[in-house]
This record gives sequence, structure tokens and C-alpha cells, in this order.
Amino acid sequence: MKWNEKVLKLMKEKGLSQKQLAQECKIAESSVSRYLKADKRPRLDIVVNFAKILGVQPEYLLDDTDLNDNAFTLISTAIARKGKELTPEEKNKLIAMIAGMETDV
Repeated sequence: MKWNEKVLKLMKEKGLSQKQLAQECKIAESSVSRYLKADKRPRLDIVVNFAKILGVQPEYLLDDTDLNDNAFTLISTAIARKGKELTPEEKNKLIAMIAGMETDV
């Protein structure tokens, strides 16, 4: 299942609209719509926000092909952009993803 299909399924389960997801993520509803229609996933910080709102781990929304050599760049960018909004636990999980470790750090 692609990441956007997972998001749509979780939104349906939680009764969450695109507008509500956009408001929670503090992004435009049109951006959410584009992300959900496309196979390409958004920046990692958006994926982390979606996961947080939907009550799942970011790794669930990503598949193994997303966690490749570019993972360091994607995750470090997310930490830099949203570092103040992430809890220490979320930062540790992102760092564990970079290191290829289990998420229980």
C-alpha cells in the first residue's frame, strides 16, 4: 500500500477530512489534496506531522524504499525545519531511522 493510500485509510477510520488534516498540519488544504492524489510523498516533516495527527509512527507511512541513502538528508531536514515542534522522543526515533536502528531508542 502506498503512503497516500495509508493516509486516506487512516483519515477515513478517524473520520478526518482533508480540511481538518490541513488545519492540524498548518498547511493549505490544496497541499493536502495534492499530496493525497499523487504517488509522490511530501517532505518528511509533513509525513511526520501527518503521522502524529493520525496516531501512527512515521515509519508506518513510509515503506522500505523511502528509507534509502537519502534518509539522512530527508530526516535531518525535517529535524532542522521542525525541530522545535518535535519531542525528544520523536527526535530519537528519527535519529534511529538514520542509523538503521530499531525505533525503541
